[in-house]
Amino acid sequence: MASYHTWHHPDLDGKPAFSTLPLPVPIVLADPSLPTNGATETKQLASLKNDMDELRRIGQGKGICSADRDIGKSDGGKEMWLLKVGKGATHKVLFTGCHHAREWISVEIPFLVARYLIENYEAAPTDDKKRRIKHLVDNREIWFVPLTNPDGHLFTQSDDRWWRANTRDVFMPKQKLKVKTLGGGGRTIDIAEGTFRGVDINRNYPEPSWGLETSATSRDPRDGGKNSTWAGPSAGSEPETDRIVKVFDANTFRANLTFHNASQLLLYADASERDPFAQFVGKGMSRLIDEKGNPYTYEASKDLYATTGSQNAFAWDRTRRPSFTPELRPSELHPEHFFSALPESEIEPCFRELLPASLALINCAGLDAVAGKAKVTVPASDPLAQVVRNAWKVFEGWEP
Repeated sequence: MASYHTWHHPDLDGKPAFSTLPLPVPIVLADPSLPTNGATETKQLASLKNDMDELRRIGQGKGICSADRDIGKSDGGKEMWLLKVGKGATHKVLFTGCHHAREWISVEIPFLVARYLIENYEAAPTDDKKRRIKHLVDNREIWFVPLTNPDGHLFTQSDDRWWRANTRDVFMPKQKLKVKTLGGGGRTIDIAEGTFRGVDINRNYPEPSWGLETSATSRDPRDGGKNSTWAGPSAGSEPETDRIVKVFDANTFRANLTFHNASQLLLYADASERDPFAQFVGKGMSRLIDEKGNPYTYEASKDLYATTGSQNAFAWDRTRRPSFTPELRPSELHPEHFFSALPESEIEPCFRELLPASLALINCAGLDAVAGKAKVTVPASDPLAQVVRNAWKVFEGWEP
């Protein structure tokens, strides 16, 4: 696969696939004393729509992609683009990116994993790596939704680079809202009638703890907007969240990976902490990332900070199958900033360090037993034999 150093715009109709358009992006930082505050920076942007259309066309030509193009639309009417890769409909995997608008790199990694599988699939592979890819694609169905928050993402490319939430305007009536806190206690929020913009859609998923407040989850609409931690007016209230929930309603996923940025972590769903299979998969993925020389800390989501209503927790609650959140690398230039400020030159290295773990998760989606307890007969001559203990080890040393 060719090197890739380009960010994506949701649409850019009229541009050929894999072509770029220079677009000035406003750089608005929290500290007005910084000299770059209010300045613009020119980025090379490609059309996510057109690039995914082209990958779909290539994949359909190989018989490995469906015609599905999106999972529905955002609040602003923008398609949430979909690539559905693979023939194994009984073993489905979901990859999502960019719940938080400013986390640009979280769009690119799931997109590049999809591109890698499609471009490297061969009907008659001639080496072990190509045979492994063929096995994954022939026996899994991988759903890629790289841009979960298209309205917010577009806003970061036109108005405010550091916007985090969606951009829906929510009317709230005057009320005294009684809320509970995760772990006990609670408070009453005095809400004045008004319209509030910007729900954190990764606090909006209808999992059992939705709406319980934490230091990073709020029920107060005044905590919406640019740096939103607002969980929204009700569980699953946001159109973007609803589209993902409906995907889960209609399908049985056997693994879930939702990309974020920028703490260099591999987070597992809190409730999966004592699940042997989920931990077997996660620890294997962690080792595959670490061997690339830029280690990610493996820990529960709560170890970063406690949240409720996340897609990671929702996926685990629905499926009881491995679900993880890679918090991708911060900028090497500004590692102290909790922003997706990566230069284009770091897109490719970030993809390379996450590829083996991503392939391992796809592979492990085909396993039904707890690690080490399956009884199997393994032909020694078959490089594709599925051995539970080796479900991720076959990707050690993997390079694109």
